[in-house]
Amino acid sequence: MLDEFSLKQLIETHKDFPKKGANTRDFSALLNETGALHFITSELAQRYLNTKINRIVALKGRGTMFAAVLAYRLNLPLVLIRDFGEEPGEVLFERAPSTKGDRTLEMRQGMLNEGDQVLLFDDILASGSSLIAATTLIRRQKAEVHEIATLINLPDSGGSERLLELGISAYSIMAFENE
Repeated sequence: MLDEFSLKQLIETHKDFPKKGANTRDFSALLNETGALHFITSELAQRYLNTKINRIVALKGRGTMFAAVLAYRLNLPLVLIRDFGEEPGEVLFERAPSTKGDRTLEMRQGMLNEGDQVLLFDDILASGSSLIAATTLIRRQKAEVHEIATLINLPDSGGSERLLELGISAYSIMAFENE
């Protein structure tokens, strides 16, 4: 039986990758473990099944596969937020300042409707900068973020607190503290 503890055992930390001083959480094994994808998406689907969410918005990256399966399980549309220059057509841009280097996110305009209730999904919640920028993109289209869901929360990085200060709740499948 999988649980948070056994999932955490599948996460490998690569120190000084991709550059010195950075640590990367590799959750490739979550996709290689036959029950992990099912367990994670079942947990998330159960949490959001009877809510007002009518769209899932995901930041392009390693968590997109989980977001796609969750969208399928909840029978909801999936919208991607991508890095600058990756999205064709009319897009909205938002800068995500970070100590690790700024990032500009873009989202195709018109993918959300006024009043949409959005589940915003990303792989890891660290500083929260990208999620705050994504929330701004969503709100600029007059939609609301119901909640942010991530696979991993790194509470020591302060992102959870930053989101709470902005009135945005976040839920994570697992957290790595004091590491």
